[in-house]
Amino acid sequence: MKICQVNPGCGISIPPPSWGAIEKIVWEFTCNLKKLGYEVDIKWANEIQPGEYDIVMVHVANLALELADRGIPYIFQHHDHHAFHYGVDSDVYKQNREAMRRSIFSLVPARYLVEYFNLPNVHYFSHGVDTKAFYPNETPPIDHNLLMLANNGLGGYGAHDRKGFELGIKVAMARNLPITIAGPENNNNWFSENPWIFGYPKLKILQEPLNEHLRQIYTSYTIFLHPSELEAGHPNLTLLEAAACGLPILGWIEMDTIFHGLWRAPRDIKEMLRGLDTIIEEYDSYRESAIKTAKELSWYNRSKELIKLYERHIDKGIQ
Repeated sequence: MKICQVNPGCGISIPPPSWGAIEKIVWEFTCNLKKLGYEVDIKWANEIQPGEYDIVMVHVANLALELADRGIPYIFQHHDHHAFHYGVDSDVYKQNREAMRRSIFSLVPARYLVEYFNLPNVHYFSHGVDTKAFYPNETPPIDHNLLMLANNGLGGYGAHDRKGFELGIKVAMARNLPITIAGPENNNNWFSENPWIFGYPKLKILQEPLNEHLRQIYTSYTIFLHPSELEAGHPNLTLLEAAACGLPILGWIEMDTIFHGLWRAPRDIKEMLRGLDTIIEEYDSYRESAIKTAKELSWYNRSKELIKLYERHIDKGIQ
């Protein structure tokens, strides 16, 4: 089987040096499908010729439609939370739905998106994690400390607190715990509009962490906070990376997706504090569950499941 992963064309190299979720996913699928013995290329959409590949997998809606117009069958994987944020009357929703409709089949990394797009060829398919790159230390730090790693903002407004930075800092303040917020420079939009945060002496900010440093960052902390209000991925990549590094998670994930090692807390301080206290009291159990969940969702295991989907459709004669 000859497979092509389509470069999303977002101006970020593959693999990405720091931020770049889609690019990381393309790279992980490519590497792990190769480990499984398949021939895999990464190409720009306009470089792909009809009949050149058994499977073409594309991750951006406009490129999927370009392939469709050129008569190239494809599998589409959706990643854009804006399609939900702007609603079913928006152009971004319509474009993504059309890309799904014209696909052999499409994958969404959150269960709520299956019903939202309401097409028979759309299936839930969880993200994964590189458990060779992300793994726990033998023992966690002695004293509890909190980590948030995210790119805040929504709909082009960088100061929108989609990732729940305010909640995370207030939870840390309520329990007098150190907290670090790591992420791209875009987070400065939120920091600059919330100067009150700099009055908390136990807050640390890390900007533009490189992927090669992420494991060291994760394993320097004991609990990961992620009270996000909107994600296209349940779980998203940072949840899986944190879990693989042995961090229990306090945050939100859709109710019908199981993630052992995570306390589901709505964006409510009292509930988050109740969850934090529970995690601390039962820390070893949460840590063990988080590591187990991440191992089950390794990119290698996810790639094996992806091959099963590929083969199912090739067996039906869809090329």
